[in-house]
Amino acid sequence: MKCISISCFLFFCVSVFAQSVGVLRGNISSSGSLEKASVALLKTSFTTTSDTNGNFILKNIPVGKYQLRISYVGYENFQQAIEIKVGSATIVKAVLTPFNSHLKEIVVTGTLKDVKKSESVTPVEVYTEKFFQRNPSTNIYDALKNVNGVFADVDNGVSNTTDIQLNGLEGNYTMILIDGVPAMNRLAGTYALNTIPMSMIDRVEILKGASSTIYGSDAIAGVINIKTKSPTNAPRFSCNVSLNSMLAANADFTLEFKLKKASSLISISGESNNYRGDINGDNFMDVPLTNRVNFFNKWSFDRKENRVADIYARYLFEDRIGGEMRSAKELRSSDVFYSEAIRTHQWQIGTHYQLPFREKVMLQLDFSEHRQHANYGTNIFDGLQRNGFSQLSWSKKTDAINELLLGVSYRINYYSDNTELSIDSISGHGKLLHIAGAFMEDELSLPKNNQLLIGARFDYNNQSGPTFTPRINYKWHSTDELNTIRIGVGTGYRVPNLLSEGFAALNGSRQIIVEEKLNAEVALNTNASYARIQKLTGGVLNAEINGFYTYFFNFINPDYSEPGYIVYKNNKLGAMAAGFSVNADLTFNYPLKVGLGFTYSHVFEKEKNEDGEIEIEIPTHSPPFVANFFLSYTFPAPQLSIDWTGNVVSPMLLSTVPNDFRPSHSPWFTIQNIQLTKKFNSGIEIYAGVKNFFNFIQKEPILRPFDPYNKNTSVDNPFSYRFDTTYGFTSTEGIKGFIGLRYILQ
Repeated sequence: MKCISISCFLFFCVSVFAQSVGVLRGNISSSGSLEKASVALLKTSFTTTSDTNGNFILKNIPVGKYQLRISYVGYENFQQAIEIKVGSATIVKAVLTPFNSHLKEIVVTGTLKDVKKSESVTPVEVYTEKFFQRNPSTNIYDALKNVNGVFADVDNGVSNTTDIQLNGLEGNYTMILIDGVPAMNRLAGTYALNTIPMSMIDRVEILKGASSTIYGSDAIAGVINIKTKSPTNAPRFSCNVSLNSMLAANADFTLEFKLKKASSLISISGESNNYRGDINGDNFMDVPLTNRVNFFNKWSFDRKENRVADIYARYLFEDRIGGEMRSAKELRSSDVFYSEAIRTHQWQIGTHYQLPFREKVMLQLDFSEHRQHANYGTNIFDGLQRNGFSQLSWSKKTDAINELLLGVSYRINYYSDNTELSIDSISGHGKLLHIAGAFMEDELSLPKNNQLLIGARFDYNNQSGPTFTPRINYKWHSTDELNTIRIGVGTGYRVPNLLSEGFAALNGSRQIIVEEKLNAEVALNTNASYARIQKLTGGVLNAEINGFYTYFFNFINPDYSEPGYIVYKNNKLGAMAAGFSVNADLTFNYPLKVGLGFTYSHVFEKEKNEDGEIEIEIPTHSPPFVANFFLSYTFPAPQLSIDWTGNVVSPMLLSTVPNDFRPSHSPWFTIQNIQLTKKFNSGIEIYAGVKNFFNFIQKEPILRPFDPYNKNTSVDNPFSYRFDTTYGFTSTEGIKGFIGLRYILQ
């Protein structure tokens, strides 16, 4: 009887134990099965490795919820929340991502064709949403501050006009595209970069160097192509809301839905900043008061043979006012308090459509309108811009070696305003601008991993006449694709645009003087790069070094040396921009990733002095050295990550006036940020951090802020200073904290 009782007790214990444990099974793969991958349940002793087929099993796991982590040398860690249940095995299929997966990303900016980044003859840089989330931003202007070779310059701290420089060249030499369409011209180019919300952006592709053979005018320094999200692969719903210590609030909402053979994506973004701050004590607001709303809608249609058919529309409204602390909207255009207020309405509609032919023939159509009403002190500005763009391209692989690309394009731009900037005799521009172009490229796949691209473009502009821009690019890669060399030589051109360059004339502090009819700027560009993927014991290193050289046969640079004037003239003596950049990121087998990049550039123009001798002049607001870095680490079990990002900027020449008491060069400065992000299994992320935690603030960006209307220039003013805003080069808002929440429903 005693033996029977003991047996029953043991049977009961075994039954209870069996009912409280479970089994975990899974398979690990990438391009194929991965053998001996490490499998672990965090905060437990349950570990194993995968077999030759990538399969694994863990038995007798107590019922409950766990964090599963899988790691393999050369691949990013896989982590997923799982639940062990009684009576059924938990099944996991893990697909690991190689550290060099970014080389398989599809890019289009270099050749207008969908190609893998590793196969592109031109060196295209790709920055995804994950990269930008290391230092969360509400608009693309702020987000690009962390990209190597990019300097985000603040042109005017009163109304916060900005531009993006590539490789030391002013923003006027960079073409900004949205889905391949040159949407930034004149009005839009001056103010639109910090109005493009991150919620509508899938990735950003950057091509540095002369690219006019594909994109035409304005692509001398390079191209920034903003690729919007596609309805076919976007999450069903996502939102991102944030608030910073300056009480600036931002909210982004994205919704994806399907209707039979159509998919649609709707993105709505809003931003509001109504905090009046004056940290530097000049009685001017550090950041303009801003209210902004952006609506974006995109439709994709299912067609035979996966042909492309997209239509899209975008609308932006913004009301921005900066100036003296007591400025008010009802006092716009008055001389009681100085303010710069800008009210913008912008809309855009277009389509990408693949014609129903056997060959790939793509049609792009786009139309946009930008209306702007503003006051700069007592000066009233009313501007209207309309842009039309059409392009037809055909690509075909004719044989095993040659792949052809042919295309024609037509751009029309209408611009009018109530200032002298739109008077032909002053600006050199008519109200209507036509540019018709034709381009061709032949990409040759040669033996022993060599590729050659030969291209040319011919444009006819009704203001500057015909322009021919050829280019040639060469690429070699090793058989294992760990080493890549790219070399490119090409020409670019740009039609000068006084509105986007002469914003200082609008506020009345300076008057534009054009000494002669301005010709198109033409430049020769060369660049060479070497990229290496080095597999290490503890991770993978991606490194690239790039050298560039640009020579201008005609260079138009605004001259601010005379107080109260901006002087423009042709400079056929030439100018040069040369330098190199280094970029490296190291991904470890454990969840640590480090990136570092820097760019050195030397930009100058040749000028004749009063004695007829040639002198070298350095342009303003062009720092010779800019470095960027990031460090990201994730604590796996709590799903908590930390991101440290920042940049370092060398001294640059600033726009001073004669006998200016302020330094002629900016100091070395760094803007650094830190962020903590907590992820939850429900798809929610909470992030918080500090931007500019060293609290760098530019000193005295405005000359004579106490006399913005120059009413008392004869009083205690021995050097005849006048109100001027062109000295500013970065933000004056200082340190600020932020907190936000993201939610994604797949």
